[in-house]
Amino acid sequence: MDGIVIVALLAVAFLFFVVKGKKKQVASKPSTKAKPREILSVAELKKLTKNQLVELADKKNLKVKKSGAKAAVISEIREQLK
Repeated sequence: MDGIVIVALLAVAFLFFVVKGKKKQVASKPSTKAKPREILSVAELKKLTKNQLVELADKKNLKVKKSGAKAAVISEIREQLK
């Protein structure tokens, strides 16, 4: 009889931790909804270095000439985000 009670308590404890763990996982997942493309202002883009601008373009799947001037990269990013 004591063994059954212990097994039942262990089962309840196990289920509690499994359910609690799943709730944390669901809450910590980032949103899977597609975010609309942000339109960054020219002033915000000018604060970034040319390398940061190229990385930003890569992250947003934009095509920019890496050999172009910083102003040209900013223009290309703005055009593609419209």
